[in-house]
Amino acid sequence: MNQIDHIAIAVFSIKDTSQTLRELFNWRFSGVQEIPDQLIRASFASLGDIHIELIEPMSDDSKLHTFLTKRGEGLHHIALKSDDLKYHLKNFDQLGVQLLQKEAKKGADGKRIAFISPKEASGVLFELCEPLKGEGI
Repeated sequence: MNQIDHIAIAVFSIKDTSQTLRELFNWRFSGVQEIPDQLIRASFASLGDIHIELIEPMSDDSKLHTFLTKRGEGLHHIALKSDDLKYHLKNFDQLGVQLLQKEAKKGADGKRIAFISPKEASGVLFELCEPLKGEGI
């Protein structure tokens, strides 16, 4: 896990934030996709090998909505590429690392994802992200 897949920014409005970032940096974001299991919408801009992900809550019941209400917009998580997510989750669990889930779930673009508690890494939420077959590490 020595490569960043993406950096996620929590926002109230993907439309407004993507427009601002386009004006500032000429970043072009993909279409918005919904991830119903997490109650979020996501959109990506590619910056070379790293992507910027904008995430917005789909409802007030979303954990992301709670995050935004408490902390406001800004950095949400850093996603690291994993070539074997199942192995890494098992290894972290055996080491006593607090995981937010022990099993991978489906994330944006159909990738398999899991999160490590921010308590483990100085308050930073890290996502482990297994690219789709053929996407490469």
